[in-house]
Amino acid sequence: MPEHTPAPTPHRAIYGYAFYLLVIALFVFYFLWALLPTKEWGLTYLPDKYFAVLLPMLVLVGLSFFAFFIYPAISMSLTADIDEMASVADVSLILKGKQKKIVRSWSELQQEMVPNRKASKNSGNLIENCYYCLGSHSIPKVADQIDTLRFMDLAEVNKKLFE
Repeated sequence: MPEHTPAPTPHRAIYGYAFYLLVIALFVFYFLWALLPTKEWGLTYLPDKYFAVLLPMLVLVGLSFFAFFIYPAISMSLTADIDEMASVADVSLILKGKQKKIVRSWSELQQEMVPNRKASKNSGNLIENCYYCLGSHSIPKVADQIDTLRFMDLAEVNKKLFE
């Protein structure tokens, strides 16, 4: 099966050259239609010269309308609301490896991220269901512990950055 690449192939080169010649020929016919007097040659079936200016202007107006109104409206309709979790964090990456669950708030997300710690019967400080070392390390003393990773509230981040 051939690989799909943008590399030039013989049939792409032929079709590209044919399309290039077609566009050049259409432009030459458009230019001749716009500038030469057609009624003196008996060509009465061609549209009025007014359309030689109107059609490019309609295309430009349509493109500008699309670029400034339609395209941003499509982007805004596909963007998550400001109060949804998806607008700030990708929950599927944060809860990787756990069961898929819909998380609607920061507090639910933080509850999902807290590991379940159980004390072993043999020694009181071992973690049995650690995701990384499978229960072979012990909990450090309180003075040596690093604060728990948590997500800062967006208002708190903005306050720190912009004040």
